[in-house]
Amino acid sequence: MIRTVETPGGPARVEAIATPPQEGKMIMLSIPVRLARIGYAVLSSVFVTCVLVQVFFAGMGAFGAYWSLHLTFAHFLGLPPLLMAPAAFAGRLSWALRALPLGFLILIGAQYALANAAVPAAALHPVNALLIICLSLLATRRAWAAVVER
Repeated sequence: MIRTVETPGGPARVEAIATPPQEGKMIMLSIPVRLARIGYAVLSSVFVTCVLVQVFFAGMGAFGAYWSLHLTFAHFLGLPPLLMAPAAFAGRLSWALRALPLGFLILIGAQYALANAAVPAAALHPVNALLIICLSLLATRRAWAAVVER
């Protein structure tokens, strides 16, 4: 805001007043940033869906169907987090949302290690799957909240 101040007996002067943004006001993001945030949210939703499908395939294998669906689909679970990482940086998301894709990749790697481990450690395979599900739901919730916030 700019205003002109006149002083008695002196020349008029121009003052510039900088006002900080008020709470509750919208801060407009550029279109690429908004698209990256939407992409991250969609990818995190796809990741949640893939994890749930993977759990379904594990249940099928546990009750007599072929394990091949569970084994084959596991190879595709790393793709959404790989795509989420650059979208998080392009979308200027929080550091927590930027770090979660790396965390997912580490947990997926742990799944491979636990699946091929001896029996006591192999029992942590489903526990790790629960951790992946919880974190993916958290990431999806926060990602969609970041899309809605302006």
